[in-house]
Amino acid sequence: MPARLSDADGADARVGLANAIFDDVAELVRAEDLDVVVVRSADLEGFDGLVLPGGGDIDPARYGGDRTSACYDVNADQDALDLAIFQDALDRGLPVLGVCRGLQVINVALGGTLIEDLAPSGVAHVPSARAKGELTWNWHDVALAAHSRLRAELAAELVSVASGHHQAIGELGEGLHVVAVAQDGVIEAIEHASAPVLAVQWHPEAEGTTPALAAAPFVVFADLVHAYRMTGIAS
Repeated sequence: MPARLSDADGADARVGLANAIFDDVAELVRAEDLDVVVVRSADLEGFDGLVLPGGGDIDPARYGGDRTSACYDVNADQDALDLAIFQDALDRGLPVLGVCRGLQVINVALGGTLIEDLAPSGVAHVPSARAKGELTWNWHDVALAAHSRLRAELAAELVSVASGHHQAIGELGEGLHVVAVAQDGVIEAIEHASAPVLAVQWHPEAEGTTPALAAAPFVVFADLVHAYRMTGIAS
């Protein structure tokens, strides 16, 4: 997992929350009997997989967008690390799991774009309040595509997920398929057509998520890692 490089003691409380969530994601990785190593280099020699966690916003200049006042914690060093480490994983054929910002990193790295700030819709993606420094999640349904890895793992067409994002995929990156959507059309999960890459926009680590739903992306990722270890190719 690439380290979070923003200072959690800054003025924006969301940075501290994102850094805390990083640890929760790492625990879900460890729950699948995988060791977590936090790195500050994009060289994945000797590693079996990559998990891209949540965090602040990618600089819109990376995908031809415009920085709005809604953008937060834009960190050039973080963008450089996350994008480079994903490219290294892709070049090596390593399994990759993205969560929230991680999904957006994957999309941008593959030539896609982001919506800089979601317009209001019938689905509340962005928490409206933060109490005592704690994130208050919104919950909404997402529909899982048939034949997707996530649907196979969950054996369900519709799941209720914890949402906490103000950006989302605009144009889809090369080689990516949409495998989950919210009722307003926001893309909630992606898989790569040929590489062992998957990502979710929602937060499986959020308190209140059922154990099966929290584990599902990490179970799929662990299966890909085990396949890579056995054959050098993630199926």
